[in-house]
Amino acid sequence: MSANPTGEPVLEPAEQDPLVRFRNWRGFLFVTIAVNVLFVYGMLGNTGDVSLGIWYKTLIWLPFNVIASVLYYVFKVKLADAAAGGVYGFLCLAMMAANWIVMVVI
Repeated sequence: MSANPTGEPVLEPAEQDPLVRFRNWRGFLFVTIAVNVLFVYGMLGNTGDVSLGIWYKTLIWLPFNVIASVLYYVFKVKLADAAAGGVYGFLCLAMMAANWIVMVVI
């Protein structure tokens, strides 16, 4: 707020949030799912080798699943207030379960 020559305060127009495009949680969820699918597809080829498969799962896939699970939980919490919050919550839980199931089964 500043003052004009008469001494009255002048209200400046409110600044728009420059990071508003980075606050779209639903968009981040869909991008995360796409990256997750690409990661699992890439890991399927790496874990096919019996002698090295366990190392790929332990050193790469396990940390990825932990990080992805935390991220999906954050999405579940952030999108709970959305109009379709139940659908997003189910999708997040399904992706967490799918990650762990695929890692253990393959």
